[in-house]
Amino acid sequence: MKVVQVLPRLHGGGVERGTIEIAAYLKHLGHEAVVISEGGPLVKELSTLGVTHVQLSVGTKSLQALRGLWQLRKFLIETRPDIVHSRSRLPGWLCFLAMKLLPNSVRTRFVTSVHGLHSVSWYSAIITKGERIEAVSNAAQSYLLDNYQGFDHSRVRVIPRGVDPLEFSTKFEPQRTWNEEWLTWCRERQISGAPIVSIVGRISRLKGHHDFLSVIELLHQQDLPAIGLIIGGESEGHTVLHQELQERVEKSAILRSSVYFLGQRTDVRELMTISNFVVSFSSTPEAFGRTVLESLTLGVPVVGYDHGGVGDLLKTLYPVGAVPVGNVQVAADRIKELHAQQHPIESHEMTLQAMREKTVAMYEELLC
Repeated sequence: MKVVQVLPRLHGGGVERGTIEIAAYLKHLGHEAVVISEGGPLVKELSTLGVTHVQLSVGTKSLQALRGLWQLRKFLIETRPDIVHSRSRLPGWLCFLAMKLLPNSVRTRFVTSVHGLHSVSWYSAIITKGERIEAVSNAAQSYLLDNYQGFDHSRVRVIPRGVDPLEFSTKFEPQRTWNEEWLTWCRERQISGAPIVSIVGRISRLKGHHDFLSVIELLHQQDLPAIGLIIGGESEGHTVLHQELQERVEKSAILRSSVYFLGQRTDVRELMTISNFVVSFSSTPEAFGRTVLESLTLGVPVVGYDHGGVGDLLKTLYPVGAVPVGNVQVAADRIKELHAQQHPIESHEMTLQAMREKTVAMYEELLC
């Protein structure tokens, strides 16, 4: 079986991570795995895994996309994959149109994914065009079924994202050298004993970084002098937001002494482990909430807005962590309460292996 996954770019993020995980598993099973994108730092990881990466114009919403359409058509004719799996809307349209331009003799099977709860429009409707439609959570499936008509609902497969229990568990401890470096970092900044609250993810308008800063300020005003870690680099096109956040921190005496921008990191798991809380303040509902699941699996409490996939995860695994959307006062109050009195985190079976097996089974359905 030859499977081609297509996404805009290979920067950090849940979609990118899932793409790599499936490609690696296909390779492990002896199948041929190919990833098409406009490139990015994670291409190196694919190469290490022995997975082929092909750089085409599939992620930029401009006339370059027309070039990508013909590049895709040429690629599909030359390589004849069994499955093309689009993981984003623009690549979805390009794949869909490229396949329409193929001779029937080389037509391939088409899979789409619901990774985000996007605005309902003709553009987003490409997610309904797959012969199989992967919904990454029950929230994603509900969004799909509630907002789009005229497609066969039996084509939808709910395949929750999963974590590797060998990498994420309450037993995980950072290596001694990492701990030593972290303690040195803390000493240099005179950080000692303060609770650490982290927000994980690329800096973008949707991720709630301004709400995060407000919560850190409120915690200090309530005599809980928390340290705030912003873990993640800026998303493409969000340089202005990054500058806004930095300026806000510089102008506030509280934030200036307590908030740190850590940028894109390869030790996110370790940073989540040493955090007392991880927060999820996305202004719009997310389809899943991978870092929420990872944090809870590590045994780290999460306080997040109660909507979308994040709300579903919290209701299932850590109900006390769910707070009303946009209410930073309640979020700060909840962190303070939970810091004073811990609540148990429920166990789960959302594993990486389960996600991999269900995804491959979905591909095999189409080829039977």
